[in-house]
Amino acid sequence: MEAIVASVRQVLQEAGLEADDSVVVAVSGGVDSMVLLDVLDDLGGRLHVAHLDHALRSNSAADSRFVAGEAKRRGLACSIERRDVEACARAAGLSLEAAGRRQRYAFLDQVAARIGAEFIALGHHADDQAETVILRLLRGSGATGLGGMEIAREGRYLRPLLGVRRAEIEKYARQRGLRYREDTSNRDWRFLRNRVRGELMPLLKGYNANIAEVLNRTAALLKAEDHLLAALAQEALDTVVCERCNDKVTLDSNRLLAYHIAIQRRVLRAVLQGLAAAEGPFYFARIEQVRNWIGAGDKHLRELGAGLRGQSCGTRYILRRGQRPPLARCFEIPGVLVLREHGVKIRVQIVSPEHFDQAALGGVQVALDADRLGAQVQVRSLQPGDRFQPLGMKGHKKLSDFLIDAKWPKISRDEVLVLARGEEIAWVAPLRSSHAFRIKSTTRRIALCTLRHWVGD
Repeated sequence: MEAIVASVRQVLQEAGLEADDSVVVAVSGGVDSMVLLDVLDDLGGRLHVAHLDHALRSNSAADSRFVAGEAKRRGLACSIERRDVEACARAAGLSLEAAGRRQRYAFLDQVAARIGAEFIALGHHADDQAETVILRLLRGSGATGLGGMEIAREGRYLRPLLGVRRAEIEKYARQRGLRYREDTSNRDWRFLRNRVRGELMPLLKGYNANIAEVLNRTAALLKAEDHLLAALAQEALDTVVCERCNDKVTLDSNRLLAYHIAIQRRVLRAVLQGLAAAEGPFYFARIEQVRNWIGAGDKHLRELGAGLRGQSCGTRYILRRGQRPPLARCFEIPGVLVLREHGVKIRVQIVSPEHFDQAALGGVQVALDADRLGAQVQVRSLQPGDRFQPLGMKGHKKLSDFLIDAKWPKISRDEVLVLARGEEIAWVAPLRSSHAFRIKSTTRRIALCTLRHWVGD
């Protein structure tokens, strides 16, 4: 028993848990969670018992009553909730296991937020870790997945028993005389983990009696190497990313391809998963496909799944989520217009020709004849049939043809805005101003227009 207590105490100390920190303890009623609760209760601290009824068994309510009674006996606060995991699985198109995990963590997070708990303690042990490695191997995981579960994830999810074998946990329960519930769903062969536990692990023990220890050791080795690769990938990410905003990341293709292939894959996975948020994950096949497109300089607009698109543009590869909504806004000049939906702001200042520095001009800053422009302008998205006279050209040109000639990527067409007076386009931002609104020798006032990226509060 002392070894289990020492193991749990060490995990709590390394996590930085203080005496007055609140801990939500996930308690199913099984032997693992009851032993975890007993050890934590003996060690002291502010504990809050949390139990989720998955509504998958006819007698699941009895487990809830058992956990509530145990919490009351120990004088601990308790939160119990029932959720229809099977209905959630159908609605989200998930397996029962995946839906149960999603609902379980959502419940624990909500309890922790409600009571202000800093940590959530989970009852996973070394045999669970061995099964997890096997499951992820069957699914084709890389080093990150095969590294198994973290003892401390995200600084708040703690698994104090992860280094303890199930046999030791059961021995502790016997010596302490702990009561616990047997979950009959552990014998339900619909769940892959149960088949791994009941069929595959006994078979593997025929080849190596210490297979659980071997798998735990392998997970520990891979986890350490994964942490190193993650740090290297983060350094590469900081170098490779040229532009980043909420819905877009632009990569330097040459710099990305100069890294080792393992780093390339990790950088792409991090970028794709970051853009897709909860809609991923992105598995090996898709990451490899994107990597090959970047290597080939593929200029086609590609659909990547989870609402993402990608396209090469010269030495850059652009990744985008969704599309920006069309807009049309009027504003008085001089003035500033903030366009939150596009993440930019447009400023128009009036200056005299004597204080005008033409050297500062470019695509994101143009100078127009203020009197020609007028006192009110419109900023809008592109529209079919738009035409304008690019600065320095004699004739008019379709805006669609102008963007093609400028090699503006199709993936970013919805980022282009026009500043117009009535039907006349004065500026295609951030590319070119109109010849019709150019500065001439007779110009008395200059409208200095600037486009800048904007990050809201």
